[in-house]
This record gives sequence, C-alpha cells and structure tokens, in this order.
Amino acid sequence: MDTNLQIRISKELKESFQYIAKENNKDTSSLVREWISAYVAEHQKSDEDIAAELYLAGYQLQQVLGGRESVSKEFVKQLQEYALTDQKEFTQLILTTYLNLDLAIPAIVQKTYNGFAFSQMYLMGLIGEKPKEK
Repeated sequence: MDTNLQIRISKELKESFQYIAKENNKDTSSLVREWISAYVAEHQKSDEDIAAELYLAGYQLQQVLGGRESVSKEFVKQLQEYALTDQKEFTQLILTTYLNLDLAIPAIVQKTYNGFAFSQMYLMGLIGEKPKEK
C-alpha cells in the first residue's frame, strides 16, 4: 500500500464495525478500500465526459457573447495560440472573460488547464455548432 487514510468516528461505531466485519469474515481495511474504489468509479468522469462538458461550456459562452458570428476572431486566435503554447494563459483568459462578463464560472473550465485536447474542446464549443442532445 502507498499511504494511509485517517478518519474520525466514534469508538462505538468503530467497535461495531470491527465486530460485524469479523462476523462476516471481512477485513475492515479491505471493506473501506472497496467502498472508496466504488465511490471513485461511480463519480469519476471519463475524458469523453469532460470533453463534452467543456464543449458545452464553450458553446454556452458563445451564446452569451451573441452567437458564433459575434465571437471575436482575435479572441479565438489568442485562445488558439495559448492552447498550443501555454495552458495556464489559456485558462486565465477564459476565467478573465467570465469575470469581465460578470458570469458564473463553470467548474469544468478548470479542466482546460489539463492539456491541449481539453482546451481544444472548449475552443471548439466556443466557435462550434450547438451540441447534440444525449
């Protein structure tokens, strides 16, 4: 194992958990690992899901800006350059745009910092067609 996880629970709950696990021939540590793994698997988004959400976020900003024809070509060009050279600046420009427009920043926008493909999906949404409904 790589690391430990410390949690705080009542003494009574810990003792009950240990007793019941033992009665069911289960190891408490393996039970907790299984529960954590199941939780992560259930809530972790795939790269495809993240890409789709980024496209949608870009498209929604496009709509706020007045539609595809209203998105500044200079803005798009600058974003494209940053997507190729500096993910931090790409994300910063997006965040600044939301702030300047007094808009709530979608949490997914932070994922543009994680690489070229994600920033491209956001950019494609900003200049692209309405995403298809699932």
